[in-house]
Amino acid sequence: MKRLLSLLPILALFLTGACSGSTDYSEELPAIYPDYIGVTIPAGIAPLNFNLPEEYDRVFVQVTGSKGGALKTRGRWASFPIKAWHKLTQQNAGGTLHFTVLGKKDGRWTQWRDFIIYVSEAPLTDYGITYRKIAPGYTTYSTIGIYQRNIHTFKEDPIIESTLTPGQCMNCHTANATDPSQYLFHLRGQHGTTYIQQDDRHEWVTTKTDSTLGNVAYCYWHPDGRWFAGSINPVRQSFWTGDQRTIEVFDLASDLVIVDTDDYSLIVDPRLTEKDYLESSPAFTPDGKTLYYCKAKAYEVPRYVDSIRYDLMRVSFDPETGRLGEIETVIPASRDSHSIAFPRPSYDGRWLMYNQADFGVFPISHKEADLWLMDLSTGETRPIDEVNSPFSESFHNWSSNSRWFLFSSRRADGLYVQIYVASIDENGHCTKPFVLPQKNPRKLYHGTLYSYNAPDFTKTKVHFDTRGVYREVFSDKRIQATVKP
Repeated sequence: MKRLLSLLPILALFLTGACSGSTDYSEELPAIYPDYIGVTIPAGIAPLNFNLPEEYDRVFVQVTGSKGGALKTRGRWASFPIKAWHKLTQQNAGGTLHFTVLGKKDGRWTQWRDFIIYVSEAPLTDYGITYRKIAPGYTTYSTIGIYQRNIHTFKEDPIIESTLTPGQCMNCHTANATDPSQYLFHLRGQHGTTYIQQDDRHEWVTTKTDSTLGNVAYCYWHPDGRWFAGSINPVRQSFWTGDQRTIEVFDLASDLVIVDTDDYSLIVDPRLTEKDYLESSPAFTPDGKTLYYCKAKAYEVPRYVDSIRYDLMRVSFDPETGRLGEIETVIPASRDSHSIAFPRPSYDGRWLMYNQADFGVFPISHKEADLWLMDLSTGETRPIDEVNSPFSESFHNWSSNSRWFLFSSRRADGLYVQIYVASIDENGHCTKPFVLPQKNPRKLYHGTLYSYNAPDFTKTKVHFDTRGVYREVFSDKRIQATVKP
């Protein structure tokens, strides 16, 4: 009876001429791309358009909400009107969307088993996300850029592209807790520098001094906006032979410093700049009183790169004076032949998400790299099995309300990196992730030559004035950071 009732709306559509020809019925789920079956989404996100396999030249879809409302679409692929989709998802927050899908091949229609998508009660009010696009091999950066995307539509805008700064690699873009009124990114290369934007002003700053290795790269803002922590790490690449791995990215050396944006002075603590150790991946807690980071014993590289394993560390921080307190090891991952990277506390202070791999500090090149979650109230940790895949997961970040997170993954084909989004509830349970929606997913994801790298949520649109960027970068006029006495 339930099966018959689910067919009645579709049969009515056939009678009105929406679809014509013979129809076969299958108890299998439709092979849609991307796989959105059973995912949980926020109300108001961009439509979850999808494709059927290429041999199907027409698709017909009806979507019905458990709390009311419906919409339908037909065409070469399932493409839902943005306003109608937003209205339907908002009406069904806390409920489900019921999908009935038909595809036409060789003049015959097939109707598959219906599926549902869950609409969360947890909102996602952030404007969108930022990310870098780069060739997946990381062997060249002739054409790269940092972009922003409205997550509620399909609109993508460049923030800065390499055509403005030829010969310079741009990366490590960082907003303060998703707020782009404080924003920075790093340029590597002959004219390397750090761009720091605060409200309506910006500066190009160099942190290379007689006491530091060079310019800061992987950075994280302190919540009060005065400070940010950054690692200084000369990066190199190497390639594996006779191994399933391909590229390995590693640091020749790595230190941590804290930058005071009041006067661009540096806190250089000798405990975070030890010659025989590597420090990386800093992140402040939302209360601003603790700095998490990763630390590993240094080895000769690239010869012993697979011996480098990072532990999770933390040190107390006084935002009034900038003084660092006692250092403690939180997770001694190296003891169990593992390595931790990119600790990211949720902005509500409840969770800490991090990467765990077999070794190294660049998990995006490690197939075994997974996301792990620590409950900061208990210290308990676990792999996020409901999110992880057989391929690398990395570059995770939180939404401003800490109910959603995104990350990069190679799960689609093992080579290209795409952005996935999932939700987390008050008990730490995460939902099945879904890939960033696109207007025509197969055309974009199967046609692009770029990977999506280092994604992050942004509360509002990033405003970056490109006028004068070329002149400013290549003039080498910088604010010279100094070391605090």
